[in-house]
Amino acid sequence: MPPELAVNNFNKPTNILFIYHRLDGIGGIETRWIDEFQYLNKHNYHVYLLTHKRAFDPNIAKLFNTCHFTTVDIESVSLATDFIKLVDHVVDTIESHDIELLSIHMLDLFACAAVMAAQLCRIPVISTIHGTPDIYRAPFNRLFIQSLTGNSFSLSVSVSKHLEGIYFSQAPLIKVIPNLINLNEYRHQASEITPAWLLISRISAEKYESILRFLQAANSCNIANIDIAGGGDPLELRKRINALDIKTQVRFLGEVRDIAELMPGYLGVAGMGRVAIEGLACQKPVCIISPEGNLIGLVTAYNFTRLRNYNFTGKGLVAIDNQELSKQLERHTPENSQHLYQKLKHELSIDNWDKYIELYKKTTFIDNQALESLYHKLAYFAVTLSRPFEKDKFFWHLFYETLIEYKLDDIKEMYHYYEDSIGLTSDYPNPYVTNKKVKWRDKFK
Repeated sequence: MPPELAVNNFNKPTNILFIYHRLDGIGGIETRWIDEFQYLNKHNYHVYLLTHKRAFDPNIAKLFNTCHFTTVDIESVSLATDFIKLVDHVVDTIESHDIELLSIHMLDLFACAAVMAAQLCRIPVISTIHGTPDIYRAPFNRLFIQSLTGNSFSLSVSVSKHLEGIYFSQAPLIKVIPNLINLNEYRHQASEITPAWLLISRISAEKYESILRFLQAANSCNIANIDIAGGGDPLELRKRINALDIKTQVRFLGEVRDIAELMPGYLGVAGMGRVAIEGLACQKPVCIISPEGNLIGLVTAYNFTRLRNYNFTGKGLVAIDNQELSKQLERHTPENSQHLYQKLKHELSIDNWDKYIELYKKTTFIDNQALESLYHKLAYFAVTLSRPFEKDKFFWHLFYETLIEYKLDDIKEMYHYYEDSIGLTSDYPNPYVTNKKVKWRDKFK
C-alpha cells in the first residue's frame, strides 16, 4: 500500500449510527447525546441518528449540530412485516452511509431490528441502558431483545452501578459511563432570586410519589414556595397536592427546555438523576427524592460518591425524615455548594468523554448467527403473523427452534422458566403505579 494511501485511511472518519425510537423531547438520553456527539466529532467520528418519522421534532434536532438525521415511517414495529421493513431500512442506511459502528439506546423492538441489521452488515454494536424499566418489561424482551440480541453486543454501557448490577451482559466490554455535564452552560448567580425551590420532574403517574413526598417535606421545613417544571397534565397531581393540606404554595411552569437559564434564580433544586447534576452545576443545594418516593435529602460531601455511582437516584442510601432534612438545610452553606461543584468538575465534567470514547475504538464485530437465522425466518413468515408477533405462538415456535439449532441452552432454560412461572407474554409489574386509594395527607406523618 502506498504511504500516502495508508495516511488517508488512518485519518478516515468513523461513521457511527445511533438508533432510538423517538426524538420529540429533551430528556436524559437526549441531553447526554448533545455532549457525546460533540466529543465523538472531536475524535473523528461522523454521527448519524435514525429515528421514527412520526416521533421526530425538527426543533429538537437543531440542538444536535454535529449529527446527521434519517427517519423511517412504519405503522407498528410489533407487526412482523413492519419489523422486517425496519431491519431492511437500517441495512440500507448502514450501507448507503458507510456506517461502521451501531449504538442503540433502549432495549426495545426498534433497537432490536437495528441490531439485526448490524448482524447482516457485520458491524459492531454498542448498547446503553438508561433505566430499570428498560430491563424489566416482559419475558419477550428479556429472551429475544436482551438475551438473544444481547449476544451481539461488543460494548455494554450502563449509566449507573445499579443498572450494571441487575443487567446481565455477555459483552466483552462492560462499562459504567455516568451522565456527564458541560459546566460552561451553567451559571452560579442570578440578578434576581425567586424565594422558592425548583422541583423538576415529568408530570406523570409514576412520578407522583416522589413529587408529593418532597412537597410534604418542604412544608415541614417551612419552604414557602415551590415551582414545578416538567411536561404533563397537572390536573390529577393538583388534586393530590390539595389532599396533602399543606401551606407551601405550588406553581406549575410546564415543560421548560432551557433549565440552565432557570435554575440560578432559585434557592434550591429538587429532583433526581440529571436534575441533581444540573443543580450542583449551578451551586445550589440539591435535594434527592428517589423514584420510589423516598426522601434521600441533600447532596453532601459525605454521600456524593454513592449518589454519583447510582446516577443520583438515591439507590443504596437510607431515606431520612422531614426533621433531618430541616437540619441539613440549616447546616448547608455556600461553601458546601462550592466544594461539591469542584467534585462535580473533577468527576462528571464532559471532558471525561475523551477517555470513555476510547472504548468505542476497541469494539469488534461479534457474530450472532442465531439472530441472523431468526431474521430470515421472520422475513419469510412475516405475512402469516397478522397480530403483534411477540404474542403469536408460531413466532415462539420459530424462536425456540432457533435456540435448539444453535444450542443456546442458557436461553432455553430461561424460556422454560418464564413459560412455567409468569408466562411468556406477561408484563412485569410497574412498582411506581398503584391502584390503591391513599389519603395523601396521612401518608407521610
